[in-house]
Order: sequence, then C-alpha cells, then structure tokens
Amino acid sequence: MTETIPSGICLENLIQNHHAEILSREKNNDKFIHLYNIGAHWVAFEQSAYRLNDLFPKCELSLFIVPDRPDYVVMASVPGDKGNAYFRKHIISRDGLNYKVLEAAPLVAEYYQKWHVDAVRSVL
Repeated sequence: MTETIPSGICLENLIQNHHAEILSREKNNDKFIHLYNIGAHWVAFEQSAYRLNDLFPKCELSLFIVPDRPDYVVMASVPGDKGNAYFRKHIISRDGLNYKVLEAAPLVAEYYQKWHVDAVRSVL
C-alpha cells in the first residue's frame, strides 16, 4: 500500500481482502501487536487494537462488521508519523513496510473483553 492510494481505499482493500487472515491472527493473540500500514495511518484490530490503544490512548477507534462474525470488529488507528516514531525506539519482531509485529506482555482476557465492550459503546 503506497501513499499515492488514499488511506480509506487502502483500509477498504485490507478489510475486504484480508479480514479472515487478520482475525485468524487475532483469535488467540495473547502476546503480539499486529500492525498494518494503510498509508497515513497504522491500524490494528481486536487484541492488537487493545494493545495499541494502551500505547496510544488518544488513538482513533472504529468498528466494522465482516462476514461470519456476529459482533463488531474493533480497529484502532494512529497517525503514521507517531507510529513510526514509536517503532524507531522499540524492538520489532517482524518489520515490513506495510506490516509490523511487536511483542507485548501477555493479554489478560478479562481486561480485553471489558475494553472491547467499552470500545463498541464509545463508538456507537
């Protein structure tokens, strides 16, 4: 995804073409932050979004509905420059141009579940 393609189009393509893969990564994700570059922003979904929201409390939250998923998918996004500044100071497990993986402390399921409910309520 390049900066010549608007971020909204990059996000739409990411969700349409990769939502199953993304949600599969997040299904039992208890120790990573999976980040996706959509041009002007870095985005994360579900458990990764929870952790990104911890790192950047003023990040933007959005909701999505995807096939075969009865509840909302929560996405967190941070401006690319803020994300890139953070990446320069931390060890990255997988460092690609459009996809990065950061290690994180083990996830406490109860905290994530409460955050997810609160995130959905705050956006709706």
